Amino acid sequence: MSTMSDVAKKASVSVMTVSRIISGSGSVKESTRKKVLHAMEELNYIPKGLSKKVIRSEISTLMLIVPDITNSFFTFIARGMEDVAKKHGYRVFLANTDENLHKESEYIEMCLEFHADGVLIAPVGDSSKENLELLLQQEIPFVLIDREVNGIQVDVVKGDIISASKTLIEHLITLGHSRIAIITGPPDNGASRDRIEGYRQALNASGLPYLDQLVKESTMMRDINPTFIDELLSIPHPPTALFVANMFQYAHSLKRLHEMELRVPEDISIVGFGNTDYLAAIDSALTAAIQPTYSYGSLGTQLLIERIEGSREIPRKILLQNDIVFRNSTAPPKP
Repeated sequence: MSTMSDVAKKASVSVMTVSRIISGSGSVKESTRKKVLHAMEELNYIPKGLSKKVIRSEISTLMLIVPDITNSFFTFIARGMEDVAKKHGYRVFLANTDENLHKESEYIEMCLEFHADGVLIAPVGDSSKENLELLLQQEIPFVLIDREVNGIQVDVVKGDIISASKTLIEHLITLGHSRIAIITGPPDNGASRDRIEGYRQALNASGLPYLDQLVKESTMMRDINPTFIDELLSIPHPPTALFVANMFQYAHSLKRLHEMELRVPEDISIVGFGNTDYLAAIDSALTAAIQPTYSYGSLGTQLLIERIEGSREIPRKILLQNDIVFRNSTAPPKP
C-alpha cells in the first residue's frame, strides 16, 4: 500500500507539501498541486476524507487534436506534448480528425463536455474558425500548431514553411530545373498556403513564371490517389521536378513513377517536407526539409500551460526553423 512518502517521492516534493495539499492549508503552486494529485492517482493513494472520484476530478487534462497520428509528423508532436504535460501534472487525451471538419467539431464538443483545461490543435483549416471560436466563448485556452487560421488570434507554434519551401525550390533551380511542379494540400490550409508562397517567391526571384498547370492539390493523408502524377506528365511540356507536401505524397508519387518506369532522380527530381526524425529517415533518399516537430509539441504545451495558469496574456507566435537535408532524389534535368 502506498504512503504519503511514496507520493512525495514520485511528485518530487516534500511530505509536508503533500500534507498541505491534502488538508488544503497553506499556499502551494497550482502546477505543484496538480502534480501531487496526479502522483496520488498513479499510486492509488487515497487519503482519509477524499475519494478517488474527487482526486480524478482535480487532475487537469489537456486535449491534443491532430489530423492523423499515424503521420510521424504528429507522432513526435504528441510525444513532445506528453513529456511537458506530465512534468506539470497534466494528463493528455488524443483525438484524430482525419482532416474532417465534422469530426473536429465533435472533439471540440467533447472538450467542453469533459471540461478540458486546454487544447493543442492542428486545425483542419480556415473552416475550423467556428469550432475554435466556441473554445474562445467557453474560455478554454488553446494553442495552434503547424497551421494558423484566419481571424483567430491565439498562441501559435509552427515551422518557417515559407523559407524552407523557397530553399527547396531554389535548390532545384540551381540544378537547372525551370519547370517545377508543386503538390499542395487543401487551399484553406495555412500550411498549404505557406508552401505555395515559398514556391512563388523562389520562382519570382529566378524570373520563372508561376503556371497553374504545374500546381496540383491533393490530400496529405495516408490514403492518396496520385492521379496528379499522370496529369502532370501528360501536359505538352511536363515538369522535370516535383515538390511534395509530405512523406505520404512522396511515397505515392514514387510508387506511381516506378509503375510508369520513370526513375528518380534520373528522369524526374523530387523534394519535399520529409521525416521528422533522422533515425526514421536513415534509408530515405528524399531531399527534404526536416521539421522540429517534438518542439512543436513541447513548446506548444508550455504556452498552453502558461495560458491556463494565467501567467501570460499576450498571444505569442513561435516560428521554428527547418533543417534542409540534401540527399539523392535530385539531379540536373535530362538534356
